[in-house]
Amino acid sequence: MFDDMEELATDYDDRVRNAREGKGLSQSDLANELNEKASLIRKIERGDTLPSDRVQSKLENYLDIDLNAEGSSGGDSEWSGGSSTGSYTLGDVVKRKD
Repeated sequence: MFDDMEELATDYDDRVRNAREGKGLSQSDLANELNEKASLIRKIERGDTLPSDRVQSKLENYLDIDLNAEGSSGGDSEWSGGSSTGSYTLGDVVKRKD
């Protein structure tokens, strides 16, 4: 089921912001054009939230951009933590709240 899904680009927020600014639109203007809330556009551009498939499609069509990752290996290639053996413990990924 998930094998057919495309991975969202890591710089999706920058792509949306740059395309919106390139069209001379404010975040509110873009939200109105897509029939979405301006707060959603702000959160997407800050990288605070991922766009749903429906919103991603609207953004791609209206702004004429592609938000999918290109040449993704399907793995966690950007992960740089962990031990040299390739196995990770909970301590490798959790930050303590002291």
